[in-house]
Amino acid sequence: MKRRISVIGGGPAGMFAAMLLAHDHPDWELRVFERLPPSDTFGFGVGLTPALLAAVAEEAPPVHDDLMEASSAFSSAAFNLPAGRVELPRSHAGAISRARLLQLLLDRAEEAGVEVEIGASPTVDDLRGDADLVIAADGVSSTTRETMAAELGAIEEIGRGLFIWCGAPIELEGNIFTPVETDAGLFVSHAYPYAEGLSTFVIETDERALESAGCRTQDEVFSDDGDSDEASLTYLSGAFEELLGGASFIGNRSRWMNFKTVRCERWHTGNVVLLGDAAATAHPSLGSGTKLALEAAIALRHAMEGVVDTPPAERLPAFEKGLRPSVERLQERAHRSQLWWESFGTRLHLSPARIAAAYMSRAGAVSLEQLQTSAPTLARQAAADFAGVAADEPPADDLSDWVLHRPLSVNGHSLPGRILENGPAEEALRVPVACGDAWGPDAQAVIDRVAAVRHEGDRLVALTGDDSRAALLDRLALGERIRTELQVPVAVSSPKSRLEDAIDGLIAGRADLVEIEGS
Repeated sequence: MKRRISVIGGGPAGMFAAMLLAHDHPDWELRVFERLPPSDTFGFGVGLTPALLAAVAEEAPPVHDDLMEASSAFSSAAFNLPAGRVELPRSHAGAISRARLLQLLLDRAEEAGVEVEIGASPTVDDLRGDADLVIAADGVSSTTRETMAAELGAIEEIGRGLFIWCGAPIELEGNIFTPVETDAGLFVSHAYPYAEGLSTFVIETDERALESAGCRTQDEVFSDDGDSDEASLTYLSGAFEELLGGASFIGNRSRWMNFKTVRCERWHTGNVVLLGDAAATAHPSLGSGTKLALEAAIALRHAMEGVVDTPPAERLPAFEKGLRPSVERLQERAHRSQLWWESFGTRLHLSPARIAAAYMSRAGAVSLEQLQTSAPTLARQAAADFAGVAADEPPADDLSDWVLHRPLSVNGHSLPGRILENGPAEEALRVPVACGDAWGPDAQAVIDRVAAVRHEGDRLVALTGDDSRAALLDRLALGERIRTELQVPVAVSSPKSRLEDAIDGLIAGRADLVEIEGS
């Protein structure tokens, strides 16, 4: 049966979904409406993960081949820190120009029979009456989501930090993180190559540094939609002169922005479904924007398999039920990564290896035990730096157990290991924690409480809470802030089953001790 499918937005999510549906349902009429041609898109390079490439290879081999041919492959990653450089395990398979990605998806979509209208900007109300299904893939600033916010339960959260996306006419050797301390404050670059002679950069900072640097803010009025903040690009080119090797940053609608986290209680209503950034966003520090978009298109394809007489809209609940759990897990990780990067400057006292290990475990994705397999030299160095011993002293095996048995001596507290036992535990200030943002108002109340009792002596603080993994990671994040700001030793309660996360917290400087629940 012929069906009419209208897609608002020709980004990766919308165009890939249209192409896949056209391939599976040649009798359907598929139309994509996109305001700008690929050559006019904003931005520079987007990352490609091995998992994403594998998924695309299974679903659309020709697109996978296109990506492999057009992308810039790299396998290295590193932190360039004031105290030295440290190598990281590979996280990306490569990157591709965003404009090139959009063009190859457009070409494959038209080849599959999709009608693409460039320069068209219809609203959901213009289309929903005549279409069997409207796919709203109109990005993070989705007008569809805004129009239907009440029906979808749309929520937007604005981050505290600011970032700017720009490029440079240099080809980096891989994924490189570089913090630079200027007279104005800290600026941190996330960068990687995406084409011959070109690299993309996301640079983060905070309001105070930006104001002190005299740079523009997101409130500045630009005369043209494509204008960039040239004053900021000039300032940043000077700040990152060593990394750029004398080159200057290139703008393409490059402006300071606060990251917007989008969540929706429902991704569909009636015959309308949100896809990609319109439905859910993940902080760019996780490098998963393109992954989210293409995987959403793949999930929609599978939900529509076998549709003949059934209206496509009746398959939307199954689409959402199947995809939502993985998206929500990714968003939780992205939230933790965002908070970690927004507070990055507080960790520069750690050794390069410990910062690298803290980065790997910032969202609970890579543990010290896993790091022993993927980057054993880094794991042992981070453990050695934590314990204050030579790099060859930590064992190659059972590193976690070795960490737990390192002695502690801080602020008058001397203990033979990192497991909080009876005695010190009974004397500790016990503080229940139930906040998901270690820099938010609830966390500030805990900080104030701990600060208020410091006059009683250098008491050990024991953070407690429920036994879920999320709650433990929250306690560890707050523990790091207490240790850093108040110079107070911190113990964090952990279920025995979550001990791996607690050990990661010790290495990363999020806690001094672990109190094993039930022991």
